[in-house]
Amino acid sequence: MLSAVFASATLFAAETYGVLPTPAHMDYHNREIIAIVHWGPNTYTGQEWGFGNVDPAKVTPDALDPDQWVEAMAAGGIKAVVLVCKHHDGFCLWPSPLNKDYSMSAVPGKYKGFDVVKAVENACRKRGLDFGAYLSPWDRRQGNYGKPEYVEYFHDQWEELMTKYGDICEIWLDGANGGDGWYGGANGGKGEKRSIPEGYYQKKRLLANLHKKHPKGVAFGGHHNWSTKWCGNEKGTSPETWWNPGKGDDGEDYWLPSEADTPLRQGWFFHDNQHPKPMTRLVDMYFESVGRGAVLNLGIAPDKHGKVCDEDVNRLKEFGDWVKNFNRINFAADAKVRGETKGNVLSTVISLPEKRKFNCVDIKEKIELGQRVESFTVEVDDGNGWREVAKGTTVGYRRLARFPETTADKVRVVLNGRAAPQIHAIAIRFAQAPDWKPEPPPADLLPSEGWKITRKAKMFAADCKKPVEMKGFEYVPPEDAKTDALVSGYSFEVSDSGKKWKEVAKGEFGNIAANPIRTRIAFDKPVKARYFRLKATRLLGNAKKAAIETVDLW
Repeated sequence: MLSAVFASATLFAAETYGVLPTPAHMDYHNREIIAIVHWGPNTYTGQEWGFGNVDPAKVTPDALDPDQWVEAMAAGGIKAVVLVCKHHDGFCLWPSPLNKDYSMSAVPGKYKGFDVVKAVENACRKRGLDFGAYLSPWDRRQGNYGKPEYVEYFHDQWEELMTKYGDICEIWLDGANGGDGWYGGANGGKGEKRSIPEGYYQKKRLLANLHKKHPKGVAFGGHHNWSTKWCGNEKGTSPETWWNPGKGDDGEDYWLPSEADTPLRQGWFFHDNQHPKPMTRLVDMYFESVGRGAVLNLGIAPDKHGKVCDEDVNRLKEFGDWVKNFNRINFAADAKVRGETKGNVLSTVISLPEKRKFNCVDIKEKIELGQRVESFTVEVDDGNGWREVAKGTTVGYRRLARFPETTADKVRVVLNGRAAPQIHAIAIRFAQAPDWKPEPPPADLLPSEGWKITRKAKMFAADCKKPVEMKGFEYVPPEDAKTDALVSGYSFEVSDSGKKWKEVAKGEFGNIAANPIRTRIAFDKPVKARYFRLKATRLLGNAKKAAIETVDLW
């Protein structure tokens, strides 16, 4: 219980400070963990960014079960599901009247016309999860992309989603903003370039429609009112310092909380050779996202059968149980608390009934009054005087200050603010370290011992010493690679002699900028050769040397 001194120091102030969150933002913050689901043609081709030229007949699930998807996510502690209703390839997961030839209306067999969006929405309602939708602004299928007609198509599809599927808690506007695509074979099937002018998508118009129809909804990537903002990476890690009040695209001030997105596996779509992230990484991400005031958005990828695979189901349950157990116990619940505010500094001493073992202090600002705290320190007294165990910058919705395990009966938290800090009661917790299990390497990689490797500025080549049969290759960028040196376009060639070369694959590494991971490419059919080389035909920037750690065969 709170002492009178502490209570008086933290009562709601009559005045607010700065930009404030909307009621929709408060709902958003309280979710803490959400999910985004990717399933569609890319699931069956191994791509991350499809061009829109895949025959819908290749979408062949035999046990499509969105209810199972949502059940697995609910067990993972996920509070809302954002479904990728249309990715960059333009394929729609609902039988859209505006897109009959490249949607669920065009798939063969028993799932022809199946409304995946409605099935996911119904499953969410049944389990008390909120429902959201992703509709890629970029569309590599539509030949009129980049022209005014496409904008109307884009908004008309949003109108379908906003009117037919009940309450929407969040819409997703992907930052990928391309110009190249397939466009139904235009330009000889080689794709075309489109110039996308500033303001092309008419975001303010879309946000106004969202707020009119779904006043409790927010827009990821909206960058205006009722919006959330990308954390800046796809590692599930929000920056150490994050001020929710920020500048929108129009230069005005808005409440823009951080959303930290990352796939549960390595890619956003399902790939047979990948596995879910280990629990140690998921726990770290929890502290680096939720524990820094952000919402963690975990990417879920149903497989070719149309189900979340057992390995992912088990990992989600393991993670959900960990989060539940971590938040269940608060050692400060029965503590004596004394707080004192001097100017813009709040010092709070928490005296526990007895010594406890803990490694985390949980701080939450009353953000409905504005964000104020710009730095904090945590100290403990185990009978030998005060010593600092943690410090940091912003707090916002929630800050989990983690430190090495300690045993003490007194904790002091000092908050420095731009204005007098206003906080909820501080909690003291113990974060159990999960068992560490190494992530298994791809099991089907060909052994590379004895290969003679040759590296040039934009090429990786190898003499395998003898002919080997390869089904494809994997591009592995260095962990510390600079973005502008990452390979975005490639040509893969093989040779029997090392002199005469044959191109067996060319294309792009989709999403490599935001998610620079080991990326697998499958050939149309197996190839047997002694020599191979990967040529970078396009880099993300103007680097003179391609970032290639290695190239593996499988």
